[in-house]
Amino acid sequence: MLSASALPQRYGIGKTYFYQRRDYLIKLGYDMEAVKDGRKKIYTDEQIRILDSLDAHIKDTRTMEGFPSAGAEPSNTPTQPVSNDPGTNDNSGLVHTNREQIEIDDPAAEALYVDTNPLSDIQEQQLASVDVAAQYSAAQNLTAFNYLTVDYMKHRDFTVQELADEVHKSEQAVRKTFDSMMPHPASATKKIMARLQRRRSSQRVTV
Repeated sequence: MLSASALPQRYGIGKTYFYQRRDYLIKLGYDMEAVKDGRKKIYTDEQIRILDSLDAHIKDTRTMEGFPSAGAEPSNTPTQPVSNDPGTNDNSGLVHTNREQIEIDDPAAEALYVDTNPLSDIQEQQLASVDVAAQYSAAQNLTAFNYLTVDYMKHRDFTVQELADEVHKSEQAVRKTFDSMMPHPASATKKIMARLQRRRSSQRVTV
């Protein structure tokens, strides 16, 4: 017997996929509802044997489809009768009573268990929602930044005076450079190329 929390690790899968396997077996007619043991839920040896068989089937075929239904899957483990008197289970040492069996088979309790997602699944869904929200927020900020940058480059209506002055100075410097090139464009081009060559040479020496 194993607890429900130990079975996903047994098969190397997540809790969500484990419960998908369990629900698939239930649809095939298998009794795969865990037995309540206090706050834990325990799966019997017979249920684990069926889960092991499904795991082997998935590894062979890469799918759950084609796994035999409960009618075609004979059980090698005899069914243990439930005693009306309190008794001790030889495998687990736990005491089970007829009252406990009634609570396990209660339809309302079964529906509640099936419809309740594991806590880790809920946390994963919340984390995924937070991640999507963060992506939307980042995309909106980047989009606004890009549009504003293009708009300021086009209209140059800077509200920060220092920035406006720097842009104006750079425009004047570029304009002077182009004006000096106009009388002798070939000579100016050679000077610029020579300046670039000297800068690259100094960078190589520094490295």
